[in-house]
Amino acid sequence: MYLRGERLRYLIILLIPLFLSAYTHLWNPLGFPSIHIDEAHYMRRAMLVIQGMGPQESAASGYPRTYDHPYFGQLFLGGVLRLIGYPDILKPESDQQSIELLHMVPRLLMGLLAVLDTFLIFKIAERRYGLVVALIASVLFAVMPMTWILRRVYLDTILMPFMLSSILFALYIRPNDHAKTAEVDKYKIGQGALVLLSGIFLGLAIYTKVPAFTMIPLVGSLVFFNSKKRLKSLGIWFIPVILIPLLWPLYSVAAGQGDLWAQWVLWQTDRNRPLSISLTNFFEIDPLITVMGIFGFIWTALKRDFFPLLWVAPFLIFSYFIGWVQYFHLIIIFPAFCIASAVLLDGLQKFMVRRFRTWQRRKILSQALFITIAISGLVVTSILINTDVNNSYYKIYATIAENIPDVSNANEKQIGNVTVIGSHWWVWDSYWITQYVLKKDHKLIDPHFDPNFKIPVTTKNVMFIVDDKFLDSISRKVKSDNLPSIKQLYNESSTISTFFDNVTSGDNGVYPNNIFSIMILNENHPTGKVVIKRNF
Repeated sequence: MYLRGERLRYLIILLIPLFLSAYTHLWNPLGFPSIHIDEAHYMRRAMLVIQGMGPQESAASGYPRTYDHPYFGQLFLGGVLRLIGYPDILKPESDQQSIELLHMVPRLLMGLLAVLDTFLIFKIAERRYGLVVALIASVLFAVMPMTWILRRVYLDTILMPFMLSSILFALYIRPNDHAKTAEVDKYKIGQGALVLLSGIFLGLAIYTKVPAFTMIPLVGSLVFFNSKKRLKSLGIWFIPVILIPLLWPLYSVAAGQGDLWAQWVLWQTDRNRPLSISLTNFFEIDPLITVMGIFGFIWTALKRDFFPLLWVAPFLIFSYFIGWVQYFHLIIIFPAFCIASAVLLDGLQKFMVRRFRTWQRRKILSQALFITIAISGLVVTSILINTDVNNSYYKIYATIAENIPDVSNANEKQIGNVTVIGSHWWVWDSYWITQYVLKKDHKLIDPHFDPNFKIPVTTKNVMFIVDDKFLDSISRKVKSDNLPSIKQLYNESSTISTFFDNVTSGDNGVYPNNIFSIMILNENHPTGKVVIKRNF
């Protein structure tokens, strides 16, 4: 009876962060956060996988970045979506409802991955620090404002459960100190499998996005020390960690594109967005977890526990030297901030218990700080996730889709193919739907990728997606044989729809509403008036 009660208590404790995480990551996936351009790129590549076109885009696709990231992200995303019959199960059309459903399914998948992340963080913290720290860390991960990033279709979101699983398996290599002899023997039998699984999952995380390799010092040290410093175990672990990501460059060599692979790998390091800007954004989005995490790292280091610090330091050092860091790249170290904060709060709770000797007072005071922080985080996150910042987006995408003719339709063959010209965000955000879901074949010209307008218009009919950034691009003085004809086509086009992008409408300059400007304006996303024009 006592054992059953303990199991029920444990289950309730585990379900608390899971329910909170389900709310913060699955509620209102269509409305918040705003659609990011990277989501469209990853969905386009996933559609290639779903349609059996392989993991790699060709230059003929119109998108020049052929080797900017490894392949497992699109393989995983496309594979899971194909298993559930996406997109055919939705019977998509060009209307706004279909456009919304096409966006909702992958975002729900990301939310489910975030719930899984919460469970893995609970188990990691429990294994390393005990049940109390596990509860605090997983609740912080579930409710603090920074967690909204995991609602987007990012490679960072996809790699997170693989990275966390690798850490968890590495922790389980060593049996608990209180384990019985028979249990220790079982661990010895399964130790090799745990070592191998840890390596496989970290290899898959790196195969999703290269910066995950910064977890090698953390997980490698866990494998080494938890296997009683056996170099053989470390060697076994390294095999999948190295071989799985090597599939990416090996593919390029097999395809005769090794030079192209090297070009795009170097391109990733040639952009300029220093780490300091993203760290500032991190603080602006979630100041409380940032401050607590920093003090938590100091606290654990003073206790000679370098687990959280080893999680964060290699990634920050790499990010500093690479010179290109977006704020959402920092999400893979967010769990370490939560765990370090939890260790700090647990230490403060124990101090209060010792300081106040009256049972009732110490019980209340020891838990008040954590409960206050958790409630404040939940309130801020709730304000964000209950906001609709995407309604105008879906209207724009639907209008684009409705006005691209389906040349397979006999009634629209006379119109022929269309070239869509416009800002990077609008043309590519809609392309994966119009081209690969609705099968409306069309061309693209994006001044972001083609600033000098070297790509000629090869179709009679043209559609323009006009915002301030597009108007700025066609007004620049560039040497181009094609720009005069594009300007002429633009002047001859008629307006069919006008919209107002409301993504920053919630920003009043006061926290947490200023997160709208942090997550959009720092990404140079167009805001304001958007006009759709066409010449047919």
